[in-house]
Amino acid sequence: MQSSSAETSIESRPKRSKLGPLAMAILFQVGLLLVAVFVVVLVPEFKADPEFVARKKIYLPQKELEHKVALAEFQNAASSPMQLERLSTKALLPDSLPSLPELPQSDFKPIERSPAALQSDALLGQSGILGALQGLQTESTSVSLFGIEDSGQRILILFDNSRSVLNKASEAGVSTDRFVKELTTLINDLNANTLFGLVPFSRDVGTFRDYMVAAGLRNKRAAVEWISDRIRSQRHQTGLSYEADGVQGALTVAFQMEPDVIFLLSDADFQRNLPGPGDVPWDELNRTLRGLSREYGIEPRIHFIGFKVAPEHAEAMEKITRRYKGSFKQF
Repeated sequence: MQSSSAETSIESRPKRSKLGPLAMAILFQVGLLLVAVFVVVLVPEFKADPEFVARKKIYLPQKELEHKVALAEFQNAASSPMQLERLSTKALLPDSLPSLPELPQSDFKPIERSPAALQSDALLGQSGILGALQGLQTESTSVSLFGIEDSGQRILILFDNSRSVLNKASEAGVSTDRFVKELTTLINDLNANTLFGLVPFSRDVGTFRDYMVAAGLRNKRAAVEWISDRIRSQRHQTGLSYEADGVQGALTVAFQMEPDVIFLLSDADFQRNLPGPGDVPWDELNRTLRGLSREYGIEPRIHFIGFKVAPEHAEAMEKITRRYKGSFKQF
């Protein structure tokens, strides 16, 4: 009975509503939202907007120092390269080229080649690059030819290779092979900075080169081969000018190369075709030598090596060698 009465009293109590607290929570959140909107949006801002103000020049000591260091490194790297002294040599060609020669004047003839035109190549060769060899710093070489000894910087060999001279040399005990051997030995004994030349003649005149060449290995070899091939040939050629042929023409060609030592090999029985066939007069030969000395301003030592020289020719030739401070020897 008591339990039933208790249950009846509980059921008779009024039930509490849940809508009230929910509405209060919603109103509270709406209020907070309105306050937030008022604070964030509606509240006026009385502070001025911030302004960025900077000086025209900003002083950054560390950055400026780094810039100066980098600039200095760049200037050092970009500076002009170190100037090297120009390489120069004192024992080769001179600094300036020699002036060109005055070429012979002649009328142009397309059909006929004048002698002046034939000689122009040699003149240009002498005064151009080939002529620059004249400026080489040369060295004296002591040489010996058939027992005659001398030393010089510009050595020239004139040899008469006419048949009569070679025959007389053989009769005197100097064979053609020994003739060639003596010339070859002299050439091979020359220093590399010595200049030399070869002028063979009979009645015509020729040259190994139309200028003095340095006694290098290649020039020596070429000269020795040239002598062996030409020793018995009387066909001579040269681009240098001469009027009288024979020994006068050979001396004229020789003086154009300006030697300081001349070795002359012959039998002293000099013949010529121009200006007239026959013997070369000794007084005329002396005039030729004096004229060449005045023209070229040189007086080379002239040595003579003769083969079966006639007494009258030997006397005249000895006078010439004494006058030009040379030696005379005959076989």
